[in-house]
Amino acid sequence: MNLPEIKNMLNILMEYEDCDITHTVPGILNLFYSKTSQTFEITIFSTGEVVDCCNRDEACEILHKIITLFQNKV
Repeated sequence: MNLPEIKNMLNILMEYEDCDITHTVPGILNLFYSKTSQTFEITIFSTGEVVDCCNRDEACEILHKIITLFQNKV
């Protein structure tokens, strides 16, 4: 998954903020946007860690790093 695809995914979550949408990257993570706190929540499956991101750019960077690391392990 490249940066434009990740940004598009994040934009969709923000656009449909009145809906509860969770994106799952199988075997890697779940991504959720909270309208209430206006943050992105990333749950990393391998560690169980939950990362809250304050804005789209921060979330994009973190998602790209996680996905790239996972792809390099496979």
